[in-house]
Amino acid sequence: MVKKYDIAIIGAGAAGLTAAFTGAGFSKSVVLIDKNLPGGECTWSGCIPSKTLINIAKEIHHAKKYTPDLEIDTSQVLKDIQDVIQKVYAGESPEVLQQSGIDFINGYATFVGPKELDVEGERIQAKRIILSTGSSPMVPPIAGLDEVPYLTNETIFTQNSFPKTMTILGGGAIGIELSQALNRLGVKVTLVEKAERILSNDEEELALMIHQRLVDEGVTIHTSSEAVGAAKKGAEIELKIQQDGKETAVTSAGLLVALGRKANVEGYGLEKAGVEYDSKRIHVDKHLETTAKGIYAIGDVVGPYQLSHMANAQGILATQNAILPINRKMDYEGVTWCTYTDPELGRSGLSEEQAREKYGDSIRIYEHEYADLDRANTKKGSIGKVKIILDKKGYILGASILGDRAGEIISQIQTIKSLNINMGKLSGVIHPYPTYSEVLVKIGKKVYVDNLLNQPVVKTFNKAKDGELPAQKVALYGAAAAAGISIANMAIRNNMKPKLGVENGRLKEMPLTPNAVSSQSPDPESWVPAWPYHGSKEQAKKNLIGMLKGFEGVKILQNEQHYVYAIATTKIMKYKDDVEFYFNDAAERIEFRSASRVGYSDGGVNRQRYEDMRKRYESISTHIRNS
Repeated sequence: MVKKYDIAIIGAGAAGLTAAFTGAGFSKSVVLIDKNLPGGECTWSGCIPSKTLINIAKEIHHAKKYTPDLEIDTSQVLKDIQDVIQKVYAGESPEVLQQSGIDFINGYATFVGPKELDVEGERIQAKRIILSTGSSPMVPPIAGLDEVPYLTNETIFTQNSFPKTMTILGGGAIGIELSQALNRLGVKVTLVEKAERILSNDEEELALMIHQRLVDEGVTIHTSSEAVGAAKKGAEIELKIQQDGKETAVTSAGLLVALGRKANVEGYGLEKAGVEYDSKRIHVDKHLETTAKGIYAIGDVVGPYQLSHMANAQGILATQNAILPINRKMDYEGVTWCTYTDPELGRSGLSEEQAREKYGDSIRIYEHEYADLDRANTKKGSIGKVKIILDKKGYILGASILGDRAGEIISQIQTIKSLNINMGKLSGVIHPYPTYSEVLVKIGKKVYVDNLLNQPVVKTFNKAKDGELPAQKVALYGAAAAAGISIANMAIRNNMKPKLGVENGRLKEMPLTPNAVSSQSPDPESWVPAWPYHGSKEQAKKNLIGMLKGFEGVKILQNEQHYVYAIATTKIMKYKDDVEFYFNDAAERIEFRSASRVGYSDGGVNRQRYEDMRKRYESISTHIRNS
C-alpha cells in the first residue's frame, strides 16, 4: 500500500520542522520522516545543550569570584542539560506534530523514483518533496584518530561527566564556546586551531579580544597548529600537532573534534530522483528547488550558512514555493549570527573588508566602545565594542558587536537593516537608561550629524574646510541655510575656523563659547591655571607635542616657536573644538585655551580635556626629569 501526501519532508531538524508546520498551516497533508526523533542537531546536540551548558558555566564562573574553592559535579551539570533538552523536545514530539496535522515516521527514507520514497518497506508518494537531511560533524583523516575515543558535539552531551582535561580541535564557534564553558566548569582546556586566528569568519579585532579573554580565564590556545596524529596513551589521548615546522604533543583525558559540519547527502538514493549534489551540498537554485522539479532542499545540507535560524528561513520559503504559484528567491543579504561566548560576539551582513571590496572607500565606519556605556560599567571586567558599516548615505551594510547582550543588539541592527531604515533615524529613538542597546542611539546621533554634513548646502560650506571660505560668502550661505535647517547651520559653524593665534604677547581675544576654558580668561567660571615649563622651553615643547600625539581625537595643525594649535574632535557628537597653547617665555608657563566652535559642546568636555591633558603633560615631564 502506498500512502500519498501533498508534501513529504526528509529530516526533522530545524529546517524540516519549520517546513512541516508551514505546510500544515496551508492545510496541506504533510509527512515528516527521520531516522531519529524530531528536533535534529539543534535540539539534541547543538543549540539547546550548548547554550544550556554556557548558561550554567557562566553562573559558576561568577560564583567562583566569591567562592574560589567551589567544587563542581559535572555529572549533575549534564543531567540538567538533558532536562532542558527534554523540555524543548516536548514541544516538537510526534504527538505534538500529530496534533498539528503532521504525520511523523521514524525511519530511514530512500528514493525509489522521482516522487516516491521507501521508508523501511513502507511506500510514500508526494506531490512535493523537501530534503532537510542536515549535517554531521566533520572528522578529518588524522592518523590514528579513528583508534581513539574522541568526542564530537553529538556525543559530548551524552557522557556521564566531563573529563578533568580536554583538548579541543577547532577554533570556530563550537570549539570556542565549549572551550570557555568547560574551562569555567573546572576542565583544563587546550584548544588547537589550524588557522592563524580563532573565529576566522568574524572581525579580526573582536576575535582577538575573545582570544585574550579565553587566555585570561585559563584556556591554552595554539593557533597556526595542525593536528597530524592521535594515539591512546594509557587513560589519556595524545594529539600531535605541527607548529612552525616543529612537532609537539598535547595530552588530555578527552579529545573533542569541532571542525565544522559536512552535509548529509549519502544513502538517500538522490540519483534515482535526479537530484544533483556533491560532497558539500545538494545543488539548488535561488528558489531552493533542486535539479529535480518539485523537489526542494533546505538547511545544513544546502548551506551556505549552517545556522538554525537560516534553516528556519529556508524552510518557510521553500515550502511556500512548493505550494504557491509565485516563487520567491532566498536572500542571503540578511545573514546574521552570534557566537555565545562571554561576552557574546554578534555579526550582521558584511564585514568591513567585504564592504570595502564591494563598495570601495565610500563606506562609513562607526565604532563605540563598551567602556563608554554606563550599563557596561556597572559590571566589573566588562569588555566590548560595536562596529557598524554604513553606505555613503547612512544605510547599514553590516555590523559586528562584541559585548554583553550582543545577540540581542545585533537583532536590532538586523531589523533596521532589513527594513531599510537609515541609521541616523535612531538618534531620536528613546531607549531605557542604562541599557546596552543605548549604544545604537549614540551611534545614530553621530550618523545623523554626518548625514547633515553630507547635505548639498553644507557641502558648499565644506568646500572651504577649516575657515578658508570668505566671510562674506559664509554670511550669504548662512542666511540661506538658516531659512532651511538650523542644525545644518550649526554644523556649518562647526567647520569654520575662528581667528586664532597670538597677538601682543598673548592668545588673540575671541568670544568664549559655553564650556570653553582659558588660562587667560577674566571669568572665574572659565579660568584654568597655565602650565609651568618644567625645565627648558625646548623640553616643555617636546613634552607637549608628545602628549598631543598620544591624545585620542586630537590633530596638530600648527607648530610654531611660541604657539601650538590643534583640533580636537569630541567623542559623542563629533564636534570640532579648537585647542591652543602659547609659550609665555616671560612667565615660563604655557597658556591654554580649549573652545567649542558651535554654541555648545558635549557637556563639560573642554574642562575635562584640560584636566586630562594637564595630567598627561605633567606625567611626561616628571618621567623625563627622573630618567
